[in-house]
Amino acid sequence: MITWYDVLGVLPDATADDIRTASQARVAALEPGVLAGAPAEVVAAADRGRQAVAEAERVLTDPAAREAYDERIGFSRPGEGLEAPGRGPLGPDVSLGPNWSEADEEALEPYADPPSHVGVPDVTGLFYQACLDVAGRAGLRVEPVTLTVHPKPVEGLVVGQAPAPGGRAHRHGLLTVQVWHPSES
Repeated sequence: MITWYDVLGVLPDATADDIRTASQARVAALEPGVLAGAPAEVVAAADRGRQAVAEAERVLTDPAAREAYDERIGFSRPGEGLEAPGRGPLGPDVSLGPNWSEADEEALEPYADPPSHVGVPDVTGLFYQACLDVAGRAGLRVEPVTLTVHPKPVEGLVVGQAPAPGGRAHRHGLLTVQVWHPSES
């Protein structure tokens, strides 16, 4: 899942000022002047990125909208929500207690293995670091393909990807992304 925090490249505990600053930096990197002469797929990804940045800023700078959004994605701010979990068993030799037999303990199954295939997220229009974060959470490795011959030393914009979004890929499989940077010249 891609969050508005991913879009802006901020942590969920970011202040409203941090969010505005990150949003302004993202918008500045996507201005038409920066994109002059860029291929059509770059312009399309930048348009998508600008829309996502605007919506992320709108939601995350409005306290009520942010609270509802955080609740919907399962994020809880410090001092809210559930209490911190208590300490659990301290070693591997801890039994289930006197009312459990050894057969009961042996019948318990270990945690299931994670699925061998994962859904491919749509990272087009995200900046490269956000792409890395999202792909990592999905269980995918990222291989960037830089589209700019002499790029400026700024974070690149993801303008294409393979496999396509919405498809399935092997866990720990490869997500190849095309990354565009403004040209140094």
